[in-house]
Amino acid sequence: MYDRAILRIMTDKPYRKNVGMVVFNSLGQVIVGERIQFPGSWQFPQGGIDENEDYLEAAKRELYEELGIKKAIYVTEYPDWIPYDFPNSLGLNSHLQKFRGQLQRWILFFWDGTLEECDLVHHEQEFLTVQFMEIQDTIQSVVEFKRAVYEKFVPLFKSAIQNYIAENSKSK
Repeated sequence: MYDRAILRIMTDKPYRKNVGMVVFNSLGQVIVGERIQFPGSWQFPQGGIDENEDYLEAAKRELYEELGIKKAIYVTEYPDWIPYDFPNSLGLNSHLQKFRGQLQRWILFFWDGTLEECDLVHHEQEFLTVQFMEIQDTIQSVVEFKRAVYEKFVPLFKSAIQNYIAENSKSK
């Protein structure tokens, strides 16, 4: 009976609107960060969408806050919102405890900067470090409870990255 009550409380909670950003370079590699609270796991930057904030504006703001990147070029986005639930074991801060999980919109950006140009500490630091990775490798590098989300958008973004690089190498 106790478990059912907990389950009902969890499912009555809303999802927090969130945006995720995939940033790739001219080699087709993507930037991932090692989250402070999940050492050894690598993920894309993501963050909450403020009230009355457009999700694209939120993506640009979060990209700057988490990585210090200002001049990324919008390429495309995953066409749907993707939900995921927080695992019970996560130990959420008080702000996130009122949510069941997150409802994410994923945006793909091109940026040909270097990792040294990333500023991880000018805002509230979320990543210990960042690295470039092949996009298909990110599915296995992310914490397990986010893998199903990555499995949805990674194939579309992999194709979009290849197309963007092919189109832009012709014009040079």
